[in-house]
Amino acid sequence: MKKVALIIVVVVVSTASLWAQNYAGAMQNALAKMGAAKSTTDFVAASQIFERITQVETAKWEPAYYAALSLINGSYTGQEKEKRDQMLDQAQKFIDTCLKRSPENSEAMTLQGYLYQARIGVDGSRGQEFSPKAAGALKQAMAWDANNPRATSLMAMNIFYTPSFYGGGKENALPLFEKAEKLFAEQPKSSSFTPSWGEEMNQHFLQECKK
Repeated sequence: MKKVALIIVVVVVSTASLWAQNYAGAMQNALAKMGAAKSTTDFVAASQIFERITQVETAKWEPAYYAALSLINGSYTGQEKEKRDQMLDQAQKFIDTCLKRSPENSEAMTLQGYLYQARIGVDGSRGQEFSPKAAGALKQAMAWDANNPRATSLMAMNIFYTPSFYGGGKENALPLFEKAEKLFAEQPKSSSFTPSWGEEMNQHFLQECKK
């Protein structure tokens, strides 16, 4: 009986170890595809891999996070407004899943702000509706983690695109971009799946502010 129990333990441990390796491999594969994506089709294909991982790994928030990120980034590569909005609708579902699995997650709330900004990217006339929503989400993300460089950078971007007579513009955005630069340099890397994007974009806007 003791021998049977030992065999069961070994099988369970081996299976768990194998699945952990499969999860890591699947995530790395999907991240590579998202990193190499150029077209809308590429980004959607990467999001679909993350979606399948999300369905299997029901306790993890990262697959849903990256599924949303891939769709948001992909929305900027399309031309048709309706299809771009459909991508963002799908991304919103993944963000909801992410926040359900990991409440008060600063990175997920940052993605919410990023999605609102992408809604403006689809149609600039939506700024009055979505700019305050983006600012609200990013403010919440910064409240949950004051050292989140992506939340700080995207908040700076929100200010950058806000008219100066409303308190926006380059001069008002610059201090936050500079703060984000320091936070990017100091950000800890707790796992290979910890969000780390945004530094290059922050550098671009830093240079724009200094022109």
